[in-house]
Amino acid sequence: MNMMDTEDKYLHFPPYSERVWIDVRSPEEYAHGHIPGAHNIPLFTDEEREKVGTTYVTIGRNEAVTEGLTYVGNKLHTFENQLLSILQKEKKNRVMVYCARGGMRSESMGWLFKLYNHDVEVFPRGFSGFKKLLPQYVAKISKLVLLDGPTGAGKTDLLLEMKRAGAQVIDLEGIAHHKGSAFGYYADRTQPTNEMIYSEIVVQLSRMDMSHPIFLESESKKIGSREVPDVLFNKMQNGFLMTIESPKTERFKRIMDGYSQLPQEMLTEAFEKIKKRLGANEMQEAIRLVHAKDYQGAIQIALHYYDKAYDQSAEKLWRGRHIGKVIHTTENTAKIATEIIQTTEQWFSSSHTNPK
Repeated sequence: MNMMDTEDKYLHFPPYSERVWIDVRSPEEYAHGHIPGAHNIPLFTDEEREKVGTTYVTIGRNEAVTEGLTYVGNKLHTFENQLLSILQKEKKNRVMVYCARGGMRSESMGWLFKLYNHDVEVFPRGFSGFKKLLPQYVAKISKLVLLDGPTGAGKTDLLLEMKRAGAQVIDLEGIAHHKGSAFGYYADRTQPTNEMIYSEIVVQLSRMDMSHPIFLESESKKIGSREVPDVLFNKMQNGFLMTIESPKTERFKRIMDGYSQLPQEMLTEAFEKIKKRLGANEMQEAIRLVHAKDYQGAIQIALHYYDKAYDQSAEKLWRGRHIGKVIHTTENTAKIATEIIQTTEQWFSSSHTNPK
């Protein structure tokens, strides 16, 4: 059975589902990556899972099942209490259970919850099958539009405004908790795992109409210490481009607003990361300015670096077709967001949509 067909049966993924989603894998598996919005009720602890797996490989399936039963026997009522607490919090009464591949763990927990008279479904193929949806979704996208432009042009602001206006938007920087540059770390947030970024993109795409434009920013492969999934990045390289320009004074202000709030040690580390392209002397001067709290001077150096890097890479990375260009200032964000949406719709209605 095609995974897309089975997914349709279980509309939709959390947090949009009418069901509460329960991940019954171990805490370590869940922490590494799970379906966003799913709750974890682990059948086994990390240690128990490892022991059962070893028994399965070295002795056999029946022995592994027997060992597993000894671990869960005293926890059955605990599982039910955990589920009741989650259902009460979510204010829902229907359940979707999944494990790694839709195998014994999810079937067992599904059976148990049904004994307690819950309305339960088991998600086929589990988390592994869920991840396989990404290339299927991406293959169906026909109009992927990238907002392209230098650092500080306000591309993220435009994307968020476009989303508020009803456009289909994937905010990769928001998903990755990073602004996409050496200076892009949030002081109060850590980056999710690559698996969680992948999963969040799957959930967002599951809600979108692939025949209509989908907008995102023209990111590089890496966002901080994380990566855009290969299948999506390959699609982006052949996407349609909308160029965003902005006066240098505006760009400088946006960068100041965003980066001057970072702790000095994070700014220092960021300049050290770009030493090779910035030059040792410029890097040392920038760090001196940071320590002197002359953030304007330091960011002037950073802006020069960004512009040089953008000019060198702008024509090399993206192979798609240009839709148009807009001039973005802080005061006209809403107007420009609307203009991008309208221009894109007009362009697609009068043009062939296959990028070269």
